[in-house]
Amino acid sequence: MPVPNVDVYEELSRKRLGKSNLMALFGESIKRIAQKMQSCEEWLEMVRDLREPIDPGKPPADLDMRWAEKGDLFAINALEGFVKETDFMEESLRKGDRCLLFEQGNQLRAFAWVTFRDFRMALWYTLKLPPDWSYLEYIFVHPLVAGQGVGSYLLGSLLTAVRDQGVSHMVSGMYSNWDASIRLHTKMGFRVQRRLTQCKILNIFSIPPKAETWSDIKPTDQP
Repeated sequence: MPVPNVDVYEELSRKRLGKSNLMALFGESIKRIAQKMQSCEEWLEMVRDLREPIDPGKPPADLDMRWAEKGDLFAINALEGFVKETDFMEESLRKGDRCLLFEQGNQLRAFAWVTFRDFRMALWYTLKLPPDWSYLEYIFVHPLVAGQGVGSYLLGSLLTAVRDQGVSHMVSGMYSNWDASIRLHTKMGFRVQRRLTQCKILNIFSIPPKAETWSDIKPTDQP
Protein backbone atom coordinates (compact mmCIF):
# COMPACT_ATOMS: atom_id res chain seq x y z
CA MET A 1 0.00 0.00 0.00
CA PRO A 2 1.49 3.35 -1.02
CA VAL A 3 2.41 5.81 1.70
CA PRO A 4 0.22 9.01 1.62
CA ASN A 5 2.05 12.06 0.39
CA VAL A 6 1.63 14.69 3.13
CA ASP A 7 2.66 17.51 0.81
CA VAL A 8 -0.12 16.58 -1.65
CA TYR A 9 -2.76 16.65 1.10
CA GLU A 10 -1.55 20.03 2.33
CA GLU A 11 -1.67 21.45 -1.19
CA LEU A 12 -5.21 20.15 -1.73
CA SER A 13 -6.29 21.64 1.61
CA ARG A 14 -4.83 25.03 0.71
CA LYS A 15 -6.66 24.98 -2.63
CA ARG A 16 -9.97 24.10 -0.98
CA LEU A 17 -9.50 26.83 1.61
CA GLY A 18 -8.55 29.33 -1.09
CA LYS A 19 -11.63 28.45 -3.14
CA SER A 20 -13.85 28.77 -0.06
CA ASN A 21 -12.42 32.18 0.77
CA LEU A 22 -12.84 33.26 -2.83
CA MET A 23 -16.53 32.26 -2.82
CA ALA A 24 -17.06 34.09 0.48
CA LEU A 25 -15.45 37.23 -0.90
CA PHE A 26 -17.54 36.94 -4.07
CA GLY A 27 -20.72 36.60 -2.01
CA GLU A 28 -19.85 39.66 0.07
CA SER A 29 -19.12 41.66 -3.09
CA ILE A 30 -22.49 40.73 -4.60
CA LYS A 31 -24.23 41.70 -1.34
CA ARG A 32 -22.51 45.11 -1.28
CA ILE A 33 -23.41 45.76 -4.92
CA ALA A 34 -27.05 44.82 -4.27
CA GLN A 35 -27.17 47.17 -1.28
CA LYS A 36 -25.81 50.04 -3.37
CA MET A 37 -28.37 49.36 -6.12
CA GLN A 38 -31.35 49.47 -3.76
CA SER A 39 -32.90 52.37 -1.92
CA CYS A 40 -35.04 52.00 1.19
CA GLU A 41 -37.70 54.21 2.75
CA GLU A 42 -39.44 53.86 6.09
CA TRP A 43 -43.21 54.13 6.13
CA LEU A 44 -44.94 55.03 9.37
CA GLU A 45 -48.48 54.10 10.28
CA MET A 46 -49.82 56.38 13.00
CA VAL A 47 -53.05 55.85 14.92
CA ARG A 48 -55.35 58.25 16.78
CA ASP A 49 -57.69 56.91 19.45
CA LEU A 50 -60.83 58.98 18.93
CA ARG A 51 -62.11 58.11 22.38
CA GLU A 52 -59.52 60.47 23.79
CA PRO A 53 -60.22 64.25 23.92
CA ILE A 54 -59.90 66.13 20.60
CA ASP A 55 -58.94 69.81 20.49
CA PRO A 56 -59.01 71.29 16.95
CA GLY A 57 -57.91 74.70 18.21
CA LYS A 58 -59.25 78.03 16.96
CA PRO A 59 -61.01 78.15 13.57
CA PRO A 60 -58.91 79.98 10.98
CA ALA A 61 -60.19 83.36 9.84
CA ASP A 62 -61.73 83.90 6.39
CA LEU A 63 -62.06 80.16 5.68
CA ASP A 64 -65.31 78.26 5.29
CA MET A 65 -65.49 74.54 6.07
CA ARG A 66 -67.84 72.03 4.44
CA TRP A 67 -68.02 68.48 3.11
CA ALA A 68 -66.87 67.97 -0.48
CA GLU A 69 -69.34 67.18 -3.23
CA LYS A 70 -68.99 65.76 -6.71
CA GLY A 71 -68.37 69.21 -8.20
CA ASP A 72 -65.30 69.71 -5.98
CA LEU A 73 -63.43 66.62 -7.12
CA PHE A 74 -61.56 68.11 -10.08
CA ALA A 75 -60.20 70.95 -7.92
CA ILE A 76 -59.19 68.45 -5.22
CA ASN A 77 -57.46 66.30 -7.81
CA ALA A 78 -55.59 69.32 -9.18
CA LEU A 79 -54.32 70.26 -5.71
CA GLU A 80 -52.93 66.74 -5.34
CA GLY A 81 -50.91 67.38 -8.50
CA PHE A 82 -53.06 65.33 -10.86
CA VAL A 83 -55.13 66.41 -13.82
CA LYS A 84 -57.14 63.35 -14.77
CA GLU A 85 -60.59 61.85 -14.61
CA THR A 86 -62.31 61.83 -11.24
CA ASP A 87 -64.49 58.76 -11.76
CA PHE A 88 -62.60 56.78 -9.11
CA MET A 89 -63.10 59.60 -6.61
CA GLU A 90 -66.83 59.77 -7.33
CA GLU A 91 -67.03 56.03 -6.80
CA SER A 92 -65.19 56.37 -3.49
CA LEU A 93 -67.69 58.97 -2.29
CA ARG A 94 -70.55 56.68 -3.28
CA LYS A 95 -68.96 53.91 -1.21
CA GLY A 96 -68.89 56.10 1.88
CA ASP A 97 -65.61 58.06 1.80
CA ARG A 98 -65.77 61.63 3.14
CA CYS A 99 -63.73 64.71 2.29
CA LEU A 100 -63.70 67.80 4.50
CA LEU A 101 -62.49 70.99 2.85
CA PHE A 102 -61.74 74.66 3.50
CA GLU A 103 -62.56 77.41 1.03
CA GLN A 104 -61.44 81.01 0.84
CA GLY A 105 -63.92 82.80 -1.36
CA ASN A 106 -64.32 80.37 -4.24
CA GLN A 107 -60.82 78.96 -3.89
CA LEU A 108 -60.09 75.58 -2.33
CA ARG A 109 -57.38 76.00 0.31
CA ALA A 110 -57.27 72.71 2.22
CA PHE A 111 -58.88 69.29 2.33
CA ALA A 112 -58.68 65.97 4.17
CA TRP A 113 -59.97 62.70 2.66
CA VAL A 114 -60.94 59.74 4.84
CA THR A 115 -62.10 56.22 4.02
CA PHE A 116 -63.71 53.55 6.17
CA ARG A 117 -62.78 50.64 3.90
CA ASP A 118 -59.65 48.50 3.51
CA PHE A 119 -57.12 50.57 1.57
CA ARG A 120 -54.72 49.27 -1.10
CA MET A 121 -51.38 50.84 -0.24
CA ALA A 122 -49.28 48.98 -2.82
CA LEU A 123 -49.31 45.81 -4.91
CA TRP A 124 -47.93 43.89 -1.94
CA TYR A 125 -49.92 45.49 0.87
CA THR A 126 -53.54 46.28 1.66
CA LEU A 127 -54.29 48.02 4.95
CA LYS A 128 -56.99 45.97 6.65
CA LEU A 129 -59.10 48.20 8.86
CA PRO A 130 -60.72 46.72 11.96
CA PRO A 131 -64.44 47.47 12.44
CA ASP A 132 -65.16 51.12 13.32
CA TRP A 133 -61.72 52.27 12.17
CA SER A 134 -60.91 54.80 9.44
CA TYR A 135 -57.92 55.71 7.27
CA LEU A 136 -56.82 59.25 6.41
CA GLU A 137 -55.91 58.94 2.75
CA TYR A 138 -54.76 62.48 2.16
CA ILE A 139 -54.51 65.87 3.84
CA PHE A 140 -53.43 68.99 2.00
CA VAL A 141 -52.97 72.62 3.06
CA HIS A 142 -52.24 75.25 0.42
CA PRO A 143 -48.99 77.19 1.02
CA LEU A 144 -51.00 80.46 1.02
CA VAL A 145 -52.67 79.48 4.30
CA ALA A 146 -49.91 77.32 5.80
CA GLY A 147 -48.66 78.16 9.29
CA GLN A 148 -52.01 79.58 10.39
CA GLY A 149 -53.34 76.55 12.24
CA VAL A 150 -55.37 75.41 9.22
CA GLY A 151 -53.98 71.88 9.21
CA SER A 152 -54.62 71.38 12.92
CA TYR A 153 -58.17 72.70 12.75
CA LEU A 154 -58.96 70.71 9.60
CA LEU A 155 -57.62 67.45 11.01
CA GLY A 156 -59.17 68.05 14.42
CA SER A 157 -62.55 68.79 12.83
CA LEU A 158 -62.33 65.63 10.75
CA LEU A 159 -61.45 63.55 13.82
CA THR A 160 -64.44 64.98 15.65
CA ALA A 161 -66.80 64.38 12.74
CA VAL A 162 -65.88 60.73 12.22
CA ARG A 163 -65.91 60.12 15.96
CA ASP A 164 -69.49 61.41 16.03
CA GLN A 165 -70.29 58.83 13.33
CA GLY A 166 -69.23 56.07 15.72
CA VAL A 167 -65.63 55.59 14.52
CA SER A 168 -63.17 54.69 17.30
CA HIS A 169 -59.75 55.10 15.61
CA MET A 170 -58.13 56.81 12.65
CA VAL A 171 -54.99 55.54 10.90
CA SER A 172 -52.69 57.73 8.83
CA GLY A 173 -49.54 56.85 6.88
CA MET A 174 -46.47 58.84 5.87
CA TYR A 175 -42.78 58.45 5.15
CA SER A 176 -40.46 58.98 8.10
CA ASN A 177 -38.83 62.04 6.46
CA TRP A 178 -42.14 63.92 6.13
CA ASP A 179 -41.31 66.07 9.15
CA ALA A 180 -44.19 68.56 8.83
CA SER A 181 -46.77 65.79 8.52
CA ILE A 182 -45.35 63.91 11.50
CA ARG A 183 -45.42 67.08 13.62
CA LEU A 184 -49.04 67.76 12.68
CA HIS A 185 -50.18 64.22 13.41
CA THR A 186 -48.27 64.07 16.70
CA LYS A 187 -49.75 67.41 17.76
CA MET A 188 -53.24 66.05 17.05
CA GLY A 189 -52.69 62.94 19.17
CA PHE A 190 -51.53 60.35 16.64
CA ARG A 191 -48.92 57.83 17.77
CA VAL A 192 -46.74 55.49 15.73
CA GLN A 193 -48.38 52.06 15.54
CA ARG A 194 -45.84 50.36 13.29
CA ARG A 195 -43.01 50.95 10.85
CA LEU A 196 -42.53 49.31 7.47
CA THR A 197 -39.32 49.54 5.45
CA GLN A 198 -39.78 49.31 1.69
CA CYS A 199 -36.73 48.82 -0.51
CA LYS A 200 -36.41 49.17 -4.27
CA ILE A 201 -33.76 47.76 -6.59
CA LEU A 202 -32.59 50.42 -9.05
CA ASN A 203 -35.38 52.57 -7.53
CA ILE A 204 -37.86 50.64 -9.70
CA PHE A 205 -38.58 47.14 -8.43
CA SER A 206 -40.25 47.06 -5.03
CA ILE A 207 -39.23 44.48 -2.44
CA PRO A 208 -42.18 43.71 -0.12
CA PRO A 209 -41.39 44.13 3.58
CA LYS A 210 -41.90 41.37 6.09
CA ALA A 211 -45.60 40.88 6.72
CA GLU A 212 -46.84 42.30 9.99
CA THR A 213 -50.19 42.33 11.76
CA TRP A 214 -51.65 44.76 14.24
CA SER A 215 -51.21 42.30 17.08
CA ASP A 216 -47.50 41.95 16.32
CA ILE A 217 -46.76 45.61 16.98
CA LYS A 218 -46.82 47.41 20.28
CA PRO A 219 -47.76 51.10 20.09
CA THR A 220 -44.99 53.55 20.87
CA ASP A 221 -45.17 57.09 22.19
CA GLN A 222 -42.68 58.66 19.82
CA PRO A 223 -42.37 58.58 16.00
